Amino acid sequence: MIRLRLFQDEKQTEEHIDIYYSEMKPVIRKIIDMVHQEKPVLEGTIEGEKKFLQVESIYYMDTVDKRVYAYTEDKVYQLHHSLAQLEEMLWDYGYIRINKSNLVNIFRIQNIKPEANMRVGATFDNGEKLYINRSYKKRFQEYLVKMKGVVGNEKSIKE
Repeated sequence: MIRLRLFQDEKQTEEHIDIYYSEMKPVIRKIIDMVHQEKPVLEGTIEGEKKFLQVESIYYMDTVDKRVYAYTEDKVYQLHHSLAQLEEMLWDYGYIRINKSNLVNIFRIQNIKPEANMRVGATFDNGEKLYINRSYKKRFQEYLVKMKGVVGNEKSIKE
């Protein structure tokens, strides 16, 4: 839980914000971005036209034939970064790798369900489904706890 304390001091000549945190979480990142009005914007291409994509509008990214694509609610854009570069750039914004070729936005995942072969299915709020491979499960679970504060039946994701 984050505690917020506001102080009004009419003698102040300059506003300032101090943020104390033990770990960078999405809510803290959003506050920083709001203050700095900075957040990552990705350039994508669709039908030869360049578009700027807000990271929160992307559900997941996929690599096909060494090209990276970003999937939004109803469109697919080709990106001009590698999946590894995107993973590093977007770590603080809710993105984590779930298998060799997919990077997902955890804030777009609606539910997680164990599947056969020790995989876990992640269903997005648009109904699409991707699978978290067993070698990525532990890191994924830890990331969910860190970023969303999700504490559930950890056994269910490990099955």
